[in-house]
Amino acid sequence: MKVSKEFKVGLLVVLGLLLLFVGVNFLKGGLIFGKSREFYAVYDNASGLKASNEVQLNGVKIGQVLAVELHPADPRKILVKFNIDDNELQIPANSSAWLISSDILGTKCLDLRLDTNIAVTHEYYEDGDTMISNMETSLQDQVEQQLLPLKMKTEELIGSVEGIVVSINAFWDTSAAYTIEESMYEVRQAIGTFGDLANNLSILISKETEMVGKILGDVHDITENLANKSDQISNTIDNISAISDTLADSDLKSVILETKTTLVELNGVLAKVNEGEGTLGALLHTDSLHNALISTNESVQHLLDDMAANPQKYVHFSLFGRKVKGVQLTPAEEQKLKQLLNQ
Repeated sequence: MKVSKEFKVGLLVVLGLLLLFVGVNFLKGGLIFGKSREFYAVYDNASGLKASNEVQLNGVKIGQVLAVELHPADPRKILVKFNIDDNELQIPANSSAWLISSDILGTKCLDLRLDTNIAVTHEYYEDGDTMISNMETSLQDQVEQQLLPLKMKTEELIGSVEGIVVSINAFWDTSAAYTIEESMYEVRQAIGTFGDLANNLSILISKETEMVGKILGDVHDITENLANKSDQISNTIDNISAISDTLADSDLKSVILETKTTLVELNGVLAKVNEGEGTLGALLHTDSLHNALISTNESVQHLLDDMAANPQKYVHFSLFGRKVKGVQLTPAEEQKLKQLLNQ
């Protein structure tokens, strides 16, 4: 069968559209097969956060940011939409999504931090819920907080120097109004003031230089901590593996097997009882004991009725010494028998 060129071109176009759809969906962070859960978070500022950035849990990627846009109800807020690929992961209701920097270069990501008090609440986020949002202070903000006092003091010094320059200009413009001696005195005073300001500026720069060096040292420590995290994670995984091996080597498996065997035997005994086997099964499934009790009760009732109707058959009283017939009773027993017959 000969395939036409039109069919080949159409097939290539369909395959190209399919690959384009898969590629766009992959770049947007969506799942090709199936549907992931979507959540929202609201921030005051989401600078540096973009679509396709990672959503992490304890350093492991569990999803991606889908959209970063203005909040429809409050344009001053930023609405972030993100997904979580693991549908089996249950997120406690008081968990929060932190906007953090994932590396030293300032790349932003969302860090999911689970609530540890789930044993009290027993509530979880559902698909489409808005999580509690928090922002972590960036390294740039920390540096700016440390350098802000230096900036303010430098501006004050610059303003003082500017005032000195203005005073000198005013001196030269109004030199005719002062004597030479007074003018020279003001010049000496201005130069002394300028020297004091320069000395203060030098001392301030020296002090702040130590602070800047400390900040750079802190940045170096942070970098080393990030580099050492991989070893800590490896140690944690090894510890978990050791715990698993210990549980596997314990007698817990034999105890579970013995318990299972006992339950099976108990189920067999109950099944035999339900089928009527054995003494207990016969007692539960037959009416012989019930019928025997009813028959005995009827016999006793007939005996009592006959004793009430014909007492002379069972008890005979003689005042003249005739031969006693029946059972001879004492007066106390006769009184009890009369009470029984009258009931």
